[in-house]
Amino acid sequence: MIDSHIAWFEDHVRSFLTGDPQDDAHIELKRDHSFKVLAEARAITPTLDLSPGLARAAHLAALYHDAGRFPQYRAYKTFKDAQSANHAHLGVRSLRAHAALSDLAPATRGLVLGAVVMHNRRELPTGISDELALVTRVVRDSDKLDIIRIMLDHLRPGGKESDVVMLHVEDDPERYTPAIVAQIEAGRIGDYALMRYRNDFTLLLLSWVFDLSFRASRRMFLERGHLDELCGLLPRTPELTRIGDRIYDVLNQ
Repeated sequence: MIDSHIAWFEDHVRSFLTGDPQDDAHIELKRDHSFKVLAEARAITPTLDLSPGLARAAHLAALYHDAGRFPQYRAYKTFKDAQSANHAHLGVRSLRAHAALSDLAPATRGLVLGAVVMHNRRELPTGISDELALVTRVVRDSDKLDIIRIMLDHLRPGGKESDVVMLHVEDDPERYTPAIVAQIEAGRIGDYALMRYRNDFTLLLLSWVFDLSFRASRRMFLERGHLDELCGLLPRTPELTRIGDRIYDVLNQ
């Protein structure tokens, strides 16, 4: 049952709380995010023709996908992998070290660990099984949908402030990186390594539409108003208006 994994995860998160308000707020942010990603996965899987076993693997991988964020933040005080360590790899290491998946059949354990280690890759590798690709795509879509919610809370005028959550980008309301725009124009997701400004983060979130695997995910993105709100945060230039139109067309496919 997933309930026992939820209980284990709660205990795991509590072990990283220190009593420092700022540090604990970042830990709690990732705890809440993990449960919301699980909720997103539970909303997506009924729209797919999944066996109960695959759906369970997707739900567990969604719950555990960011298990590495907790040791990452404790060690480095950042969520930026390029300045610390790959949090997906840390997550697999942590789950194995604590035998968190010991009650699962080996095949299910492999699906969960595989989805955790691949959830943050720019692209999925070729040659993986159809089952692993499907479980991982559920996690990737679910993760993106909730990260957009979190980032909008910080990107909105008067929103929450956290340099850690914003990955230390510069706050210059008129500037953005042309290379990221070029990636979107080519139908590709934006590259974290190119981000310098808050507008780049907004563009990155828009570009994630190209990597949403399921119609249900694209519908959620559109119906929640994410497209309009994200586009409304960007400078009003013809170039960026074209980006918004391109994203709208993809969401309606």
